[in-house]
Amino acid sequence: MSAVNKITKYNLEDRVRELNKNGTSLRNIADTLSTESGQKINKDSVYTFLKSDEKNTVEIIEKKTALKVAVAEAEISTIENRQKIITGLLCLAEYAEHDRDRIAAYKVATEALDSLDKRLGKLSGNQGVTINNINAVKLSDISTDQLLRMATDARNARLSGR
Repeated sequence: MSAVNKITKYNLEDRVRELNKNGTSLRNIADTLSTESGQKINKDSVYTFLKSDEKNTVEIIEKKTALKVAVAEAEISTIENRQKIITGLLCLAEYAEHDRDRIAAYKVATEALDSLDKRLGKLSGNQGVTINNINAVKLSDISTDQLLRMATDARNARLSGR
C-alpha cells in the first residue's frame, strides 16, 4: 500500500490539510503523520496527496461554478418565458371581444405578474395596499363575476354621463 493510500486509509487528510495550511514543511508533515498514525509516510507521499487534493478542489469549484451558471441561466429563461406569457395574456385582455374574457385575461395576467414578483423577491406580503386612505385589494382576490358587474356598472355610468 502506498503512503498516499495510507493518508486516506488512516483518515489523515484533514490533518495533512491543517498542517499544510499552518505552513508546516512537507518533511515535518510526513514526520508528524508517521508519528501520529504509527505508519511510515514520506514527504513525497505528502506532496503527491496535496497536489491531488488541490486538483480535486479546483475541479469541485469549477463544477459548482458551472452548476451556478446553469441554475442562473434556467432562472433567466423561466423569467423570460413568464414575461412572454404575461404579455400574451395582456394582449388577449386588450383585444377580447367580451368583458368576461377581458376580465379573466387581466385577472390571470395579474396573478402571473404577482407570481413573477414573488419569484424575483419583490413582494414580501400578500396584503392589499392603501392608496389615499382607501384599501386596494389584488385583482386576483375579486371574483370574475364581481369584476364583470363592476365593469358593467362603470360602462353604464360612462354612457349615462354622455
